[in-house]
Amino acid sequence: MNLLQVRILVEDFQKSVAFYRDQLELKVDWYEESMEYALFHTGAARVELLSRKAMSQSLGEVLESSNPYATNFLLNIEVEDLDATYARLRAKDVQFVKEPHYNAQWKGQFAYFRDLDGTLIELYQAAKTEDGVNV
Repeated sequence: MNLLQVRILVEDFQKSVAFYRDQLELKVDWYEESMEYALFHTGAARVELLSRKAMSQSLGEVLESSNPYATNFLLNIEVEDLDATYARLRAKDVQFVKEPHYNAQWKGQFAYFRDLDGTLIELYQAAKTEDGVNV
């Protein structure tokens, strides 16, 4: 088995698409307004957005909103330059819950923010040796 992509169920499809496309600058590979579906290419993995309503119809049961700050999983996005990415996203009004910081145990630099539905997103930059190789 191979993980194909991660699907995030969202309350407001159009606002969520705008957040991932415009603020996070993810490339849209597929967009279907009538299906309330969007697929973003992020490199090795893909992220899907689907309205909670559309998923409920497909599943045949009502999927209620979760607590917007309950965290069942997070998206981990690797970046080359965390400080530059942080500055670019802050300029686009992304509100961070934890500013960039170094975690020696995890051997990297991290920052955290949430999307419009409360999904926790981690930005990660690997620590590098003096010769520029990831630790």
